[in-house]
Amino acid sequence: MRSVGKFYDDKNFPRGFNRSGVFTIGEAQILENFGRTMRGLADGSLIPETVNEQEFLADISGSREIQTSYAKCWSKYVNKTTNKVRSYTLCVSQRKQHTHDFDDDDVETDIDI
Repeated sequence: MRSVGKFYDDKNFPRGFNRSGVFTIGEAQILENFGRTMRGLADGSLIPETVNEQEFLADISGSREIQTSYAKCWSKYVNKTTNKVRSYTLCVSQRKQHTHDFDDDDVETDIDI
């Protein structure tokens, strides 16, 4: 795969791919070095020139199962940047039931002092 320059995504990964905690070191290097090429191939602004690039397009188009490391990395990148899932936690607080009812003081207790 050819490299047409460094690829950065400051919007989604402002600290870089390798510091995001999402990508492995290898994946971060692939994205940084070949991300512009992969984006261009994916959106059609670049025409595949090598067999690797043709395989990449076949993988991301869904015509076959993803086999190349480039396509795996790009699919992971696209999934993390487009499918924003917000998760919410519901905390349920239960009020403590008091077992003592102070209105019923009919019970007499004998205390010997």
